[in-house]
Amino acid sequence: MSGLLGWLDRAVTALLGLALLVLVLVGGGQILLRELAGVPLPWATEFSVVLMIWATMLTGYVGVRRDSHLSADFLGLNMSQRKRALLRTLALLLSLVFVVVYGWESRLVIDAMEGIPFTSMPATQPLLYWSLPVGAGLMALALLHKLWQQWAGVRGAA
Repeated sequence: MSGLLGWLDRAVTALLGLALLVLVLVGGGQILLRELAGVPLPWATEFSVVLMIWATMLTGYVGVRRDSHLSADFLGLNMSQRKRALLRTLALLLSLVFVVVYGWESRLVIDAMEGIPFTSMPATQPLLYWSLPVGAGLMALALLHKLWQQWAGVRGAA
């Protein structure tokens, strides 16, 4: 499992780097073409928004893997190690439930947007909203791995 997640970490990080590069190139190209040649790129804004939202959802996975999301660690400061482990397990379980529910329910948004085109790109709105279940699935995978590690650590300590 760690080998698969290591590969996935590298792939997602590479995709995020590529997305950032493309965002900079499209944004810079849009400015240069509009100001120097008077030729705007009509699709640049919509494309950039879609790419940014996909990058945001992929970054959620990276945040879970690196344990860098905001958390209320102060709740467990005066607790025993075992109680802190149980609190962390509860937080991971609640996070998992959240991403599974919103990932599953996002199918309703995707279905509702079916057939609605972007105004300047030859694509439909679901292209944007597929980022929700994809990001949720990746975060769920990372949370399951963290839960597995947490469970193995708690079991090993008992």
